[in-house]
Amino acid sequence: MNSATPLQDTLDDLSGYDWIPGVTQIVDGIRSAQHAVAAGQLSLDATQTLLSLLGNPNGPDLLTALAHLVQHVTSPANPSLGALPDDVRKTVQHCGEAHAYETAEYAPRDQPNEAAGLIFEHTPTAGRGCSTVTETDRKELSDKVSKANKQSANRPK
Repeated sequence: MNSATPLQDTLDDLSGYDWIPGVTQIVDGIRSAQHAVAAGQLSLDATQTLLSLLGNPNGPDLLTALAHLVQHVTSPANPSLGALPDDVRKTVQHCGEAHAYETAEYAPRDQPNEAAGLIFEHTPTAGRGCSTVTETDRKELSDKVSKANKQSANRPK
């Protein structure tokens, strides 16, 4: 029985492209995240943050970075495209621009973001930040601080 997952199969397929600069690092990074998950090395905070990085409709994510890489590779910034006829070069550039646009507009990102939000909402430490202070609370605290300052031996006289 094959115990490989679709992720493992895809990463194995991509490992044959290590002759292209950067591909090995991307694949290794995904493998590292996969192993950290399997080994239980990610906290809830790290898990939710990773999910947001994988698909976040409201901020930077890895999908956007990869889409912009496609746009960069197909742009005039890639000197290897100079060997192509002008019309082909322009079509290649348009394909990269269209991919970046379509990724930004149509690539689904709601589910990883929803999962990250659910993790945050149900993390035992969620909501333990600063509490809301009423005007009465603020006045009481101010009075206590003032009284303590007046009694302090370190207070200049």
